Amino acid sequence: MSTNEELLAVNNEQIGAKERRSSSFTDRLSIGPIAAATRLMSSFSRQSQPTASAELTDTNNKSSTSLSFFSPFTKRLLPTRNRSTSPKSAPTLSTSSPFLVNSPHTMRSSATTPSGLNYNLKSPTTCAPNIDSAPETVDLDFNFELTYNQLRELAEVNCNYFTQQKTDVCRRFEHLLIQILHSVELSVPLIQYLRDNFHHFDYSTEIRANGYRTLAVAHGQACLRTLDILRQVDTKRVGLLFNLMYSSRLFQDLESWTKVLVGMQHLLSFSVKMVDYSCKKVLCIDANEVPLDVELEYFRIVAFDSEYFFGRTCGFQFAQSMQTMLTFLLAGLATYHETYNRSIPFAAARLATAPKYILFPEQRAKKCATIFRDCDYLFCKSFWNLVDHDYIKMGSRYIAPSVTVSKYFQIGPEPIELDSIIVPPPTASASVEEPKGQVAGTIGAGSDNPTGSGSAQPKQLVNVKLLSSQLREGMSELPIRKGDLETSATKTLPMSDQILMHVHGGGFIATSSTTHEVYLRPWALALEIPIVSVDYSLAPEYPFPRAIEECFYAYAWILKNASKLGWTGKTILLVGDSAGGNLITAVTIKAIEVGLRKPDAIICFYTPFLLGYSMSPSRLMAIMDPLLNTGFLWRCLAAYAGIKADNEPPEDELTSTKDSQITPGKDLQNNVDSPSARQTDPEQQSQPKVQASGRMREDTYYARLSDIVGSRQAYLLRKLRESTLPNHPYMSPLRALDDILRQFPTTYLI
Repeated sequence: MSTNEELLAVNNEQIGAKERRSSSFTDRLSIGPIAAATRLMSSFSRQSQPTASAELTDTNNKSSTSLSFFSPFTKRLLPTRNRSTSPKSAPTLSTSSPFLVNSPHTMRSSATTPSGLNYNLKSPTTCAPNIDSAPETVDLDFNFELTYNQLRELAEVNCNYFTQQKTDVCRRFEHLLIQILHSVELSVPLIQYLRDNFHHFDYSTEIRANGYRTLAVAHGQACLRTLDILRQVDTKRVGLLFNLMYSSRLFQDLESWTKVLVGMQHLLSFSVKMVDYSCKKVLCIDANEVPLDVELEYFRIVAFDSEYFFGRTCGFQFAQSMQTMLTFLLAGLATYHETYNRSIPFAAARLATAPKYILFPEQRAKKCATIFRDCDYLFCKSFWNLVDHDYIKMGSRYIAPSVTVSKYFQIGPEPIELDSIIVPPPTASASVEEPKGQVAGTIGAGSDNPTGSGSAQPKQLVNVKLLSSQLREGMSELPIRKGDLETSATKTLPMSDQILMHVHGGGFIATSSTTHEVYLRPWALALEIPIVSVDYSLAPEYPFPRAIEECFYAYAWILKNASKLGWTGKTILLVGDSAGGNLITAVTIKAIEVGLRKPDAIICFYTPFLLGYSMSPSRLMAIMDPLLNTGFLWRCLAAYAGIKADNEPPEDELTSTKDSQITPGKDLQNNVDSPSARQTDPEQQSQPKVQASGRMREDTYYARLSDIVGSRQAYLLRKLRESTLPNHPYMSPLRALDDILRQFPTTYLI
């Protein structure tokens, strides 16, 4: 028996048939915060390597928490290239489960996973097998050809049946089936083209994963769901009961999935153009490299196709458990929009009709698409900050466990000196032109503290929170008072060798450390180390670079005052999710630039590393994302960049005619200066920008953009495009110099 067969046999004994079947790759994402943190920190019992590396974590593993989080999960590496790919060995599509798990892997967006998550991807010696750069499949367990063939055959069979019938219901079904056949006919060549070029954009030759693969798999999942509806139609179409009981529901379901297939077809078509314009080299394409008429096509997809993904098909690309949660979240979003800034009687009346957005998916989809298109950043901030309301926080106390030490305090404003390096307190001033959002004493603060990241606070002060499972030596110097102890401390433990600095996410405009305590508290208990969470000031009241200044100042303060936090000063880890991951990366860049001690490792959860105005697969996937939609993300970026949010843009701003090329704006935060910011790309200097006059004049472009997305949105997009600030290395770490990135500590991407 070959090695691969032995490995497969061993794992087939360990994994039951039920566990080997899944309708979505996210069904296996069961790793909890305690397990994640336990495995995370156990890896740091060894000395962290100072070399820069990027580790991709397979969070789909379901092994016990005793395993090290970043140690090899198993030794079940199965080289998929050794499997037979002949038609005879192609997996048979199951009616009950569209995916066949033919290997023990659970990572579904790459053809193989590294045997250990601590190896250096650039190392010449790895235990991963050699892989041909032209994969036959995108997903380990998904057979595209079989799915598309079954979908076409079943659609043709049903279409032929309804063509012979004379009723209006049958005519409507026939029309939908023709649309499905036409969409699949157009999509299959696009999928094939993308598949032929996947390898140009993969993370590495060992880890075959990129956004184009995800788009292709999402289209395959939509086809599988459509195939399921067609099977129901095929079995129930004959007889009187079809018209009386089944036709209405099945037609609505089939219509929704038909729209999704059409929308996905548009995304795939645009993806093919992106592959061509990128010269098959980069995932993120500078907007100046894309003709303006093609860019307008992207905004048409954003404006007109996003509604298809918020109704009955909401969250189809995720696991079933996620779909249910996202459905209720969108219903809550639609209801909150109707009550936003309304009188209490009106809001109460609207709340009484809120269930309609659960019962009628089409209304929910239309409402949410309108919100994403037309709402301002204040609404986005207010909605996300609902989780920071006093009543929500009171309820979360019954969910999150208690810790011994929970102290919320402020640091500053004195400069910090470390090894002859002076770190000044935050100096970036607040924006005086922006309207205040929720100036809440309940945002970001502990139960007994009125200050927080969302509230007005003294200049040059930074809000932080200390969480610890035990009272440790030195903490009394803070000092720790009786009100800072949630549970009685029976004894004082020695100082910890490790400390974790956490920076929360929230699009730079919302949430706080308190909202993230649902996992910070379990981390503190499981890791048994102090955790310091930074409550940085939020945009738009405090735009870039205020948040970075506060996080960097907090980092320096932690290094300077290690003993006060019960830390020996040995190992410091930086952790951030979403916007927080962006901020801890910027802190690392600043530390390297000024010569301050680097963190021993940084862990970034779903972090945006490139905020500049560009085209990429992630921008396409955000169109159908019900949680972090494109419309929300634009507004968050504009608020963080300090772009003034006018209710109505000046008329001359959108109608002024310019024959010259788009020029970068010079009015935003030009005082930000660093070695990384002063870098220039020789290739960018030598290559002239695409001339808009070649296909479309700039004034014509903005006039059409205004017709597509509305004048307010067009004004915002224009300011984002003209601004150079989002490409600053502190805002887009991918723009940092290679010399800086080479000095990065071990970096984990989750």
